[in-house]
Amino acid sequence: MKRNLMNILGIILIGIGTFVFLSPVFSSYKQQKNADQEIEAFENEKKVPKEKDPLYKEAIQYNQKIYTEGQKNLKDVWSYRTSPIELKDSKSNFGYIRIKKMDVKLPLYLGATLENMRKGAAIMGETSLPLGTKNSNCVIAAHRGYEGIPYFREIEKLKVGDRVIIKNPWEKLTYQVEEIKIIQPDDSDQIKIRKGKDMVTLLTCHPYRGHGRYRYVVYCIRDHGQKIAEKKNSTIKDMHFQSSEWDIRREKIVRYVGLMLLIFFGIGIIMPKKKR
Repeated sequence: MKRNLMNILGIILIGIGTFVFLSPVFSSYKQQKNADQEIEAFENEKKVPKEKDPLYKEAIQYNQKIYTEGQKNLKDVWSYRTSPIELKDSKSNFGYIRIKKMDVKLPLYLGATLENMRKGAAIMGETSLPLGTKNSNCVIAAHRGYEGIPYFREIEKLKVGDRVIIKNPWEKLTYQVEEIKIIQPDDSDQIKIRKGKDMVTLLTCHPYRGHGRYRYVVYCIRDHGQKIAEKKNSTIKDMHFQSSEWDIRREKIVRYVGLMLLIFFGIGIIMPKKKR
C-alpha cells in the first residue's frame, strides 16, 4: 500500500514538473500554430490588384495624411492603440511580418491594443501602414515575450544589414536593419516618419527583465540591394543599454534544470529501493 502511494506521488511530481516547466513551450507552440493558421488564411485570400483595391487607396490616403500633418496625434498610448484604417469582411490582420534572424513569423494587426499585442505584432496607430512608399515609417510593436510566447524576445539578435520581410495584402516588401537605439517610452519623436525614407521600425520593451523601463528600437529601411555600414558611435552602446541575452538564457536553463530535478526525484520515488 505504501509503495503504491509512493508511486502515485512520483507520478504526480513528474506531471507537475512537465506542466510547470514546459508550459511556456506549450503556450508558444499553440500561439505559433494559431498564427500560422491565420497567415495561411491570409495567403489563401483572393487578392485584388492594388490599383483596383479601395483598401489600398484608403491606406495611401491615410499615410499621406499623417505625414502632411506631422503625425500631430502621435502623443500617448491611446493614439498607439488606434487602428489606422478599418478592415472590411471580418478581416483581422493586414498581413504578416517574418524575421528569419529571430525565427519569427507573426500576423500584423492594426492598432497596438492589449488584445492585438496578446495575439502577435501590431502596427501602432498614427504611424504609417507598410505600403513600400516614401515618407512613411510603419512602427511595429510586440511584447518582449508574453506568457511563454517569444514574440520579439530575441530582438537583440538583429544586427545592421539583417532583413525584415513584410507581406501586406498586395505585395512582399523587404527591409534592412539600418540602426538600433534605446529610447524612453514616451519619446514619440524617435519613431516618427523621416522625410524621403521608406521605413519599418520594430519596437519592444527593454531590458527583458526590466518591466519596460526603456524601448528597444530597430530602424529598417527598404532593401534596394544597398549595403548598409554599421555606424561607429551606435546609440546601442549608451548608458541605457544592458544586454538581455543572459537573462533569456538563464530563464531557459532554470526551466529545464527544474524539470530534470523533478523528474529525477519522481523516478527515485517510483523505483523500488534494493535491500542490502
